[in-house]
Amino acid sequence: MITQVHARGTFVGAAIRRAYAARDVTDLVPQLIAAWEGSGELSDLEATARPGGYDTGRLATMLAEPLRDVNTPPPRPVWRCTLELDPAERRLTTGEWAAAVRDLLDEAGLAPHGDRHGVRWIAVAHGDARIDIVATLVRQDGRTEPARDGRRRCVNATRNLERRFGLAPPPPEPGSTPPSTPHAAPTPRSTPPSVRERLRRQVRAAAIVASDEDDFLHRLRAAGLRVRLRRSRADNSVTGYAVSHPTSAGSDQQPWFGGGQLAPELSLPHLRGRWAQTPRTPETPVPTTPEQDQRLWQQAGDAVANATNDLTRSPEPLSAQSAHAVADLLTTTAAAFPEPRAQRLTDAAELLHRAIGGRHRARPPAPDARAIRLRSLARLVGLMGYLSNDRKSAAAVQLLYLLAGFADNLATLRQAQQRRAQAAAASTAAAYLHATARDHRRPPVPPAPPRPSPVTPPKTSRQPTRSRSR
Repeated sequence: MITQVHARGTFVGAAIRRAYAARDVTDLVPQLIAAWEGSGELSDLEATARPGGYDTGRLATMLAEPLRDVNTPPPRPVWRCTLELDPAERRLTTGEWAAAVRDLLDEAGLAPHGDRHGVRWIAVAHGDARIDIVATLVRQDGRTEPARDGRRRCVNATRNLERRFGLAPPPPEPGSTPPSTPHAAPTPRSTPPSVRERLRRQVRAAAIVASDEDDFLHRLRAAGLRVRLRRSRADNSVTGYAVSHPTSAGSDQQPWFGGGQLAPELSLPHLRGRWAQTPRTPETPVPTTPEQDQRLWQQAGDAVANATNDLTRSPEPLSAQSAHAVADLLTTTAAAFPEPRAQRLTDAAELLHRAIGGRHRARPPAPDARAIRLRSLARLVGLMGYLSNDRKSAAAVQLLYLLAGFADNLATLRQAQQRRAQAAAASTAAAYLHATARDHRRPPVPPAPPRPSPVTPPKTSRQPTRSRSR
């Protein structure tokens, strides 16, 4: 479980609208699942849907009521927190999420159990993988809740919730055994990916391999996705895109997602910057012979090894842009493996992106030579196709071990930085990679030869022995 305590805000209405609009984890509509002691029926508080969003005015008025009853409210009285499940963790029911939120707020000191004079808060669920919590830091008895050391308390509460609900255990503290050692095969996810998650993976795979915008749109349509372009009213130029799965007969209408809703780096401006930075010249031809394939796998492995060495190098550590390019290389490498190993590797790539972080920027980052090199290799690996012989398979497995080493080092780095959620994501990715490489190297067990049926010796007629009488 990943916990994020956001910076405190000023306007209650804006925080609630953001909680209801934060549909970046699941394709389901937001739902109010829990509220403060004495709030009454949740159905009476629930925001109503309207064109373009939700009407949260009444809910914001009730949540902000304690603020209006004090003479000097705190300058930033709005507290917001997000709880999100890791892809490898089982999903929680609505009742479990409500209990988890109440326990977290109790252990964080914001809303102790049974305190009807505590702060007012709400919890909005987006499917079964994410919860947004909004609270106002003036208690109903007029006292201000300082919420001191809220982030540390919430992180400790999250660890207790993981143990209580049987979720993924936290990585060990620095100085102990590395978080992903030993590398046992992780427990497979209990629920299939959401619609948004599947779209994000398909769009990311197309963006990595595409040479330009037209090629990207062609690959999306070739993958069976519906594509809708957003155009400027001024000059009719394309400013964005949205994708959806096709609607089959007798099924409900499939939701549409813009590129920026799938992931920040999948918005059209970011993708255009990516394609402009990544060369598509004859200097990087698509492999056509086994020797070229072998050379490409070796080049990819060398690039990952160098990125791992530079991950913690001072004073110029590996940039986030280059680290995300390593995860892109893993995405295209996954396509070369058969199912279900390809799915496990794709999960590992998504976890690596989460562990790296640092992608929420309005504009694409400046060009990075190492990132450009890694992206070029990722594109060529994606164009190469399936593993067709033992030499290619051995080279691909070697690359998986190098990628696992990168994830291991990233987990150690994030743990030292006290970024526990990202350390857990990198640790799980490393475990996926080690397990897949180990399984792929293990030769298949040949079927046992049929056991010969027992042969019954033929019966021979023997004459009885006659004894001579004397």
